[in-house]
Amino acid sequence: MFSDATSAPEVAERFENYKGALSGSHQKAASSGGTFVPGQGIVQTGQGEQIAARVEAITKGLAPDALASVQGELDALKGVTADLGKDWSLTFPNSSGLVPYDLEAPAKLLVPRMTPLRNSIPRGKGVGTARQFRRILGWTNSSTGGVSDAMAFMNSETITNTFGGVSGLRRGNKITYASDSKSVTYVEQGLSDSVTWRAQFAGQGYQDIRSLSQTALLWATMGAEERALLFGRGAAGNGYAGAVSAPTISVASQGTGGAVAAGTYYIKVTARAGGGESVASTEVSTGALTGSTNQFTITVTSEPTGALGYNIYIGTSSGAETFVASFAGNTVTVTTTPVGGGAAVPGADSTANTNGYDGFLTVQADPAQSGYVKRVNAKIYNSATPSSSLGDTPFQDAFVSLYGAGVNPGGGSGQDKRLADPDEIWCDGNIRRALGDFVKSSSGGAAGYRIALTEGDATGGVTVGSVVSGIQNQTTGRYVDLNVHPYMPVGCALIRSRTLPVPDSEVSNTSEVINVQDYMSIEWPVVQFTYDQSTYLNGTFVHYAPAWSGMLIGCL
Repeated sequence: MFSDATSAPEVAERFENYKGALSGSHQKAASSGGTFVPGQGIVQTGQGEQIAARVEAITKGLAPDALASVQGELDALKGVTADLGKDWSLTFPNSSGLVPYDLEAPAKLLVPRMTPLRNSIPRGKGVGTARQFRRILGWTNSSTGGVSDAMAFMNSETITNTFGGVSGLRRGNKITYASDSKSVTYVEQGLSDSVTWRAQFAGQGYQDIRSLSQTALLWATMGAEERALLFGRGAAGNGYAGAVSAPTISVASQGTGGAVAAGTYYIKVTARAGGGESVASTEVSTGALTGSTNQFTITVTSEPTGALGYNIYIGTSSGAETFVASFAGNTVTVTTTPVGGGAAVPGADSTANTNGYDGFLTVQADPAQSGYVKRVNAKIYNSATPSSSLGDTPFQDAFVSLYGAGVNPGGGSGQDKRLADPDEIWCDGNIRRALGDFVKSSSGGAAGYRIALTEGDATGGVTVGSVVSGIQNQTTGRYVDLNVHPYMPVGCALIRSRTLPVPDSEVSNTSEVINVQDYMSIEWPVVQFTYDQSTYLNGTFVHYAPAWSGMLIGCL
């Protein structure tokens, strides 16, 4: 749990501290020690009741003439009670018997190993029901936003310009700007768990089952947010990307080279994104295959924007396809007879969630927002023909493009020179392994890999292997950290800039989590033989400068 601890005693001590903080939250909630107030979060209850009691005591103790002189102030003080007791409903304050838990203290004691993005992304405070922000995308001589460059040379005795409707003014030429405005709706997240009375009582003397349930629920909610930050995809009506379109596919059959049995095979393909699937492609058929050495290749001839991978559905009769496999890239060859019995073709899109927001991969896979998106659809390391391996070339190409190294002075549409210098790369484990294999191969260079033997190796053995921990940006010279994300879709790599290269841009972070209400836990009233609890968040994920980051798709 505490991945940064350096010893077992430290782990035990921190876990006890965590349980103590969690228990303290439970005790406060059980004794009505806290309530949720919009804009303030969890506050101590009893304040409103204490104010009301004091007002009543003062009222009774004052003479009528003195009471009249201070009545206005007392009435205003009474109004504070209502403000302190507001519920988090958007429609009407009410008392539903819910018990809020402040999870800030125990959550800070946790260091989730499997949520690296939410551990590092700044979190800010939101208000209302939506987040609106404006961005200056570029200005004259910024080489960004498609704004053309301009020289400042002039003749002050002859130049004339118009300012504020007044013409004929001898002033330098105006600079121009490019900007946009974006509004995204805050969305809610929440999970629940339940502990039966029997389980709670049976665990007494061994473990606090309700505390374990609360911990598991907190972890589950953090894991859900991590996935949302990585590849969440919201509805277009809320200011997000919306559903991914169906792919277009073709199939080519061969009578040799495989082991597919004779017959006719019907195929559909869906795109994977946002934790779900698109609607299926139009059905294609292999035609009648004969013999027993067949194979066929499926190609996605038109890859929809936002697709991170694909699922194949195959059947032996039209309209009866079932799931067979997933694949990255835009082509896959089926060499053995497809085994049916998998899930049926989805009837509706699930790439977009009506209650979701857009994560990193959703934004960076969109050419209209991303600084660089490339469908590589080729092998980082090809063991069959090492000389055809790509190695780190796709990453270096991304670095060149994000910096704008190939852009000539002059600017203009399509000529952005953003000078982006990415800080980190997040990829799936296969990409990192392929880079390591590339380093070890002859295509990586004769001096690219070695085995180092030390004096202690005589008794302890030899450590072999190669782990690529970073890639040197050949454009800027920066060492870019290479990390494996546990939930990264196969074949995808996020190239991320955490900050902008312009120090006075007033954009301190390229992305932020903005929550109206951050983590909160609710214990529901006991209405049956269970202890039920839920977590709740309300907010969004804002991408202020996606053009300074990029993405690779289909790295095999």
